[in-house]
Amino acid sequence: MNIHKFHIQIIFLFFLGIVVSLSQNVILHSYAHINDPDVQELKDLQKNITIQFDYSPDKPIIDTFTQLQFSVQNLTNDQHIKDFDARVVVTNGQRLFKFENITVADGDFSVKYIFPDDGTHQVLTRINTNNTILLASFSVFVPHQSPPSLLNPFPNTPGQQNENEHLINLIITIVILIAVSTLTIVMIKKAAVR
Repeated sequence: MNIHKFHIQIIFLFFLGIVVSLSQNVILHSYAHINDPDVQELKDLQKNITIQFDYSPDKPIIDTFTQLQFSVQNLTNDQHIKDFDARVVVTNGQRLFKFENITVADGDFSVKYIFPDDGTHQVLTRINTNNTILLASFSVFVPHQSPPSLLNPFPNTPGQQNENEHLINLIITIVILIAVSTLTIVMIKKAAVR
C-alpha cells in the first residue's frame, strides 16, 4: 500500500509541475498604456483623447491571425474612456476588411485579422463616444515571406521560432507524462499481484 501512495504522490507532483510550467507561458495582457517600443499613438489635444495601437506578433505572417490591439484614454487624467463603440477597417489600398459594431466597456479592445499579402497595410479606427467621434490611422508592415517548398512546407520565420520550441517542449512533456503514467500503472499492478 505504501508503494501505491508513493506512486500517486509522484504522479500528482508531476501533473502539478506541468500545470505550473504551462501557466507560466500564459500572458495576461492589459492594453492600458501599452508598454511596447513599437506602439503607435494618436493624440487629439482638442478632444483630450489618445489612442494607442499595437499588433502581435511584431512581424505579421501572411495567412495567420494577427491581433490588432487598441487602448483609448483620456489625456487629462490617463483614465480609460469607457462605454464607447468602435469600428476598425484594414486596407492595403486595393481591398479592405471591416470590423463593425465593436462595443467597448473598459477602453481596451482588440480584433484578429489575417493579412492576405505582404506590404504596408493601414488600420483605420473610428471611436464613437457619447459626445465625440475620433478617427485614427495606423500602419502595419507585413514582411515578404518566401513560399513554402516541397521539402520544407512550414518554414520557420523569426517570430515562430519560440512558438515551435514551445510546441516541441510541450510534446516532450506529454510523452514523458505518458511514459511515467504507464510505468506507474505497471508497477502498481505488479505490486497488487504480489
